[in-house]
Formats: sequence, C-alpha cells, structure tokens
Amino acid sequence: MKNEKLVMIIYACMRIINVFLGPFLAAYFITVSLENVTTLSLFNILNYVFLCIFGMIAGYITERKGTLSTFRLGIFIRFLCVFLIMILGEKITTYYSLVSFTYGFSSMFFYLPFNLYHADCVQNSERASFEFKMNVIKYLISVFVPFLLGSLISVTNYQLAALVILIFSVIQILASFYLKKLPKSDKVYDLLGFLKKSLKNKQGKKLLFIEYLNGLLFSEGVLGTVITILIMLSFKSEFHLGVINSLAALFSLCVIYFYTKKYKGKDDKNIIYISGIIIFISMLLLLINVSGATIFFYNVIFSVFGTGILTFAYGLRLFNEAKKRTLNKEKVEYWSLREVVLNLGRITGYLLLLIVGMIGLDYLNYLLIFLSFIVLIFIYFLAEIDKNEF
Repeated sequence: MKNEKLVMIIYACMRIINVFLGPFLAAYFITVSLENVTTLSLFNILNYVFLCIFGMIAGYITERKGTLSTFRLGIFIRFLCVFLIMILGEKITTYYSLVSFTYGFSSMFFYLPFNLYHADCVQNSERASFEFKMNVIKYLISVFVPFLLGSLISVTNYQLAALVILIFSVIQILASFYLKKLPKSDKVYDLLGFLKKSLKNKQGKKLLFIEYLNGLLFSEGVLGTVITILIMLSFKSEFHLGVINSLAALFSLCVIYFYTKKYKGKDDKNIIYISGIIIFISMLLLLINVSGATIFFYNVIFSVFGTGILTFAYGLRLFNEAKKRTLNKEKVEYWSLREVVLNLGRITGYLLLLIVGMIGLDYLNYLLIFLSFIVLIFIYFLAEIDKNEF
C-alpha cells in the first residue's frame, strides 16, 4: 500500500509538470511569435526522435541496473529540463534543440521505469480500481492546475511558473528514494527479438498499431497541440487556455467516474464506438464554424471522450497485457517497444503539423479532417481487443 501511495504522489507531480511542459509550453512558442508553429513542430519532432532513441537505450540500462536506478535518473534529468526552460526564457525558440534533447532523455528514462514499476505493483484484479484512482488524480490536477498556472503566467511570466514547477520535481526526487526496490532481471535484453515475435502475433500487431495511433492522436499527440493553437489564435491568452482546459477536465472527471462504475468488468465496446463517433462529429462541427464557443465545445468533447474514455479503455488493456509479459519475463521489451511505437505516432503527427506551419495555418483545417478519420480507425481496432482477455 505504501508503494502504491508513493506511485500516486509521483504520478501527481508528473501530471502537474506535464501541464507546464505540454499545452502551456506550446502556448509559449505561439505567444513569442505565430511563426513559431514551425519551430514548435520541430521541437516536438526532436523530442520524440530522442525518445525513440533513448527508448531502446533505457530498456537496456533498466535490464542491467534495475528499474529504480533508471527512474531516478529520469526524474533528475526532468528537473534539469524545467530548469533549462526557466533560465532560457524567450531564447527557448533559439535553443529548442537543446531543450528537446533534455526533454527526450528525461521522458524515456522516466516513463519506461515508471510504467514497469506501476505494472508490477498492481494485480490485474485491482487494475480498474487503481486506474480509476490514477485518473481521479489526473483529472483533479487537470481541473485546477491549468487555471492556476494560466493565471500565474498571465500575472507574472513563464520563468516564475517554471520555478514553481521545479518544486514538484524535487518532491518526485525525494519520493523515489522511498519506493521499494524491484528485483533486477537476469535475462538478456532483446528488443529486436521481441519485435519479431510481436509482429508474428495477431494480437501483438493490433496493440502496436493502436499504440501508434494513440501517439498520433491522444497521448501527447498532435491533436491536443492543434487545439491549443486554435485556443491561442482565438483568445490570445494563457488565462483562457487554463480556464478552458480546467472546465474540460471537470466534465471529463464526472464522465470517467460514471464510466468506471458502469463498465468495471463489463464489455465496453459500445462506449468505445460511441465515444469515437462523438469526437468525429464534433470535429466536423468545429470545421464548419471555428469560433471561441465551438473551440470550447470541442475541447470538452476531446477531453471527455478522447483523452478520457478512449485512453482509459486502452489503459486497462495495456496494463493487463503487461502482466502477461511480466510472467514471460518480457516486460522491459514490452514497455520499450510500446514507447518507441507511441513516439513514432507522435513524430508522424508533428511532421504533419510542420508541413502545415510551412505552407500556412489556413491548412490547419485539412489536418483536423485527416485526424478525425484516424479517430474512427483507432476506435475500430481498440474495440477489437477484449479488455478482460488477458
């Protein structure tokens, strides 16, 4: 129980830091100059290229040195990443490649061991309940932190906000030293062999494809960044960005609560289809009339049914499969490969945004149309996997 609580504390700090490094950092690029959509795209592409590279290295080091050692390294580098943003200020648009390198390094050495630890700590029978608690933390932070952070930045500046975020990095570092050590693996790290094995398995291929689409759309994907750009173009204010994200998260928390109560242990295919179709329709409505009201409406829909229900539904399947890999002593390869594929999806999305930034923001609507159809493909394959199969 102590370990689970510490995992939740670290996760809470991670979510707070991610609010700053996600939509608000994207907004910072746009605030400095609208022309920075291209720079923002390059920044994210480099982030996820480094994540792919470090994903393979982090898996090897984790196998050799143990989960906690790698995890603490990732937390410390994350601290340096935020510190770098704080001291660079507006120069971040000039030194974005340096920040990208630090971001990618810290992310991979953070998320891979965190997921490994997270997966081993919780039994499948308790997974839905634990994931609900984690989602409550996520959405409570999503409700309050964007509003507070947006208000802070509007009144002061990004450097002061970064200084506040550094405090949560320190809390993460301290909490990590109280986690119980997991036994080191005695097997040889074989990512390529695991990839070949996964591609020969029908279920394994589906999971990898869904993870690719997840990276393209929902998990720090380009879709959320496009919405951030639209909000900044419409309202030109970090305060409004914070308010919209906070209200959207509040609606999402309520829906996830009822979803967990109703669908715990039950087939959730219908709700997956319904969620995807609602997102698809809302995107088309947004394209018909881009205004403050429609952007707010879509952001709520995206938070509730996209980053809410669909990613929650996939999370149950992801960690249940991880348990099976743990039994087969393939857990490090499983999470390493998952992160590589996830980041390939993110790279694809930001390459598309880079093209839009180079030819003109008027073409942003075409990117939204393309992504709306990708959502339908995502829900089709997600519904194909039974969440209780593993």
